[in-house]
Amino acid sequence: MKLQDSLAKLNEYCNNDDQLKSYITNDAIGSPTTFGIKSIGSDNAILAAVSNGHLRVFSGRYKDAAFLLCTVPNQWENFFERTPASPYQSYWGIRHKSQQMIVLGEQIDFVNFAYVWRQIIREFEAGKTQVVDNPSDEEDWIVGRYVYITSPVWGRCKVFYEQSGDGDQDIVFLHTAGSDGRQYHSVLNDKGMRDIYRMTTFDLPAHGRSFPYENYKPGSCTNSEDAYVRCIAALIKKLKLRNPIVCGASMAGHVSLAVAIRYEEVGASGVIPLEASDHIASNPSIFLGYLLKAIDYIQAIRDLQV
Repeated sequence: MKLQDSLAKLNEYCNNDDQLKSYITNDAIGSPTTFGIKSIGSDNAILAAVSNGHLRVFSGRYKDAAFLLCTVPNQWENFFERTPASPYQSYWGIRHKSQQMIVLGEQIDFVNFAYVWRQIIREFEAGKTQVVDNPSDEEDWIVGRYVYITSPVWGRCKVFYEQSGDGDQDIVFLHTAGSDGRQYHSVLNDKGMRDIYRMTTFDLPAHGRSFPYENYKPGSCTNSEDAYVRCIAALIKKLKLRNPIVCGASMAGHVSLAVAIRYEEVGASGVIPLEASDHIASNPSIFLGYLLKAIDYIQAIRDLQV
């Protein structure tokens, strides 16, 4: 397929992506911005012009871009494979592993428009994400209620949980940071899952529909591995779940590893950790550097005014 044909298809995808359109239809986008991707050593680039409510992808000169995603040609080739190998499944994976993946130009625009450029390069590779119809849309099989649990760290709390399924194997789904159990509604309604498992998901204390824990003070919600693991153990015991599998992603994926280590204490028979890591390095926020630059800039203006 020729480049112009690919760009025409990409523009069609972007213009029919309701989520992408809603993101760029925003009064916070003041002046139009153009960004691009290019190979190191080439003067040509694929550019995207973004303004409030409008997006156009085209080929052009890299100098017209406010910022550029750059790497060597073979890394772009690996990224755009139909089934990319690790770490080419994501831009961040490449950047984490390779010093050849760089960003040139306005770093703040790069961060502000991260959702847009991520969607564009993903749809360039694989096309528009297909929505899978849920055959259970007309009937919901989830039953939710409250239960009081007491965990050694957080103390007593009124927790909301939901269940579905008539299977013999219990499985507990843990939501991601700052979210709640509604993330798993499509799974809890899936007939194949309902036939095999008895599924449970719950909202952490002070999350979603759960109440704050005792002695909670507004703005002081804290979490730790020990608090989280003991809370999971308390819920499993309260609901009399039978040797459940514990499944979670991201933050919940990390704690799933802790559950595996403390499985006897928790009462778990297995874990499914997604996007989990046994160690996350503590690095200063990228935004701190931008903040310090902004402070220096403001101070320089004040010095000129004096």
